Amino acid sequence: MKILITGSAGLIGTALTQVLQDAGYSLRTFDRDGTKGADGVEHETGDLRDFAVVKHVMEGMDAVVHSGAIANDRKGEDDKVLDVNVMGTLNVLVAATQTTVQRVVSFSSINALGAVGRHKKAVQLPITDDYPRHPMSPYQLSKHLGEEACRMYTERYGLTTISLRPGYVAKSDVYEGWRNNTNPQEGAKHQANELWAYVDLRDVCEAVKLSLTLEGVKNDAFLLFADDTTLTIPTQELIDQYYPETPWIADKNAYFADNPFRSPMDTSHAREVLKWTPKHSWRAE
Repeated sequence: MKILITGSAGLIGTALTQVLQDAGYSLRTFDRDGTKGADGVEHETGDLRDFAVVKHVMEGMDAVVHSGAIANDRKGEDDKVLDVNVMGTLNVLVAATQTTVQRVVSFSSINALGAVGRHKKAVQLPITDDYPRHPMSPYQLSKHLGEEACRMYTERYGLTTISLRPGYVAKSDVYEGWRNNTNPQEGAKHQANELWAYVDLRDVCEAVKLSLTLEGVKNDAFLLFADDTTLTIPTQELIDQYYPETPWIADKNAYFADNPFRSPMDTSHAREVLKWTPKHSWRAE
């Protein structure tokens, strides 16, 4: 399989290039960064908003892993966030219908649901893939629209599209700081809007590998999170303190029975359909 990776100079794109190269895939990387790509990998430089360039780099590819994006809101640049993220994704999808590409694995985000951030508290917990959406910022809206574009291009053209929804993607070098945290209550307050959730970069790369070979699914979206939170405070205590009035749609006792630090991000859908299970935790590194 020949795969194009957009956003190849980013955190995920850099790690993924190495993982897929090691797995034996034939790769081409694409980024606005003018530096060369990984050793032995063809690299193209360009802008996702330039359709002609996007179509050119997708020629001859079987699949695209689309990780190129502006990764957060930017004050005073709402238009740029939407332009890069929405038009960039649309360009990838349109080009897929005009080239040899059969599958797009697109990096969305938990933000597509609007369930995190400082704009509006989650309306129910735990967060599942069928959470009722309420994007509240340009970045959140861009990820929501990206997922809708994937759905449309699947329904209209038969393109296979998989959207991945990670939150904070962590490299293992941050784990020592979490283990040595002497003030977990401060961390609890600081991270409350993100529900104290994270996912290991290696597990994200594994989800991409599974998405590239997933059969029987034409369009779907998957939350990607570690099984636990970033803190040593039991999750139910955190919920009772910061989300006391938020409806809980699962049996709390059952949810935390085997893991008192279980993340309020429920990845059951990814486990059942994608056959993905997070293998890495800061508690075990």
